Amino acid sequence: MKKLRRSMTIYCLLSGALLLASASRAQTRPPIVEQLAKTYGLDSYGQVDAIRYTFNIQLPALKLNLSRSWEWESALSSTPRLPT
Repeated sequence: MKKLRRSMTIYCLLSGALLLASASRAQTRPPIVEQLAKTYGLDSYGQVDAIRYTFNIQLPALKLNLSRSWEWESALSSTPRLPT
């Protein structure tokens, strides 16, 4: 019974230590992440009204023409409209 209680105590202590270590690590970002965010415009995200994406596939050998569009409007918090 003592062994079970001791192993349970050790397990709880280790689990708590791992949980605290992972939580504290998640709060600090490495400098490379900040640099990537600035490079790709995260600072100006508030100015984005919408994101529109369209792709076309043309395969003349198969006489196939496909076109798909996707649009996301941040100001309206609307869901994407597929396909157009």
